[in-house]
Amino acid sequence: MSFTAPESYNYPVSVDELTRRAHAQHKELLSANVKLTTPPISRLQLVSIQPTGSKHTHITGAVVTYCLTVDPADCNTWGAIHGGCVFTLCNAVGKITTAVVACGAKNIVSTDLTTNYLASVRVGATVTIEIECLRATKSIAFLRGCIKDSNRNTCYICVQNVSFQL
Repeated sequence: MSFTAPESYNYPVSVDELTRRAHAQHKELLSANVKLTTPPISRLQLVSIQPTGSKHTHITGAVVTYCLTVDPADCNTWGAIHGGCVFTLCNAVGKITTAVVACGAKNIVSTDLTTNYLASVRVGATVTIEIECLRATKSIAFLRGCIKDSNRNTCYICVQNVSFQL
């Protein structure tokens, strides 16, 4: 999948480099091979990366967007996406977003993750997961995001703090 930068794109890091960082972190998450959480993570498809700020030679914020089609394995007995799956998706995309912004970040660990469940999503629906890094310091990133259904309705909201090492 290729990305085109908006005309106003004037950041010190190319979208191709940000995409490379996202793919590398996604691959690292999959290599952990945690049986309960790997299936939805393995089906994530990168949609876009939009830098939102920069300082000197690095970006300070970005919005990373992924999509996923909800499988029966992601759902509870009522056919709606399971809360644990929502939590896993927010956590995974949050870590990827951190890796995009904090070049060289390793040992990325969520220190706080809050999710709010506004509406359910059913089996077969395609959801969009958008996570924004509001700010990253030398060791922690502050994120917020949402999961939207195919009609762009916000169904889940998350707020996350992520610790990492450079």
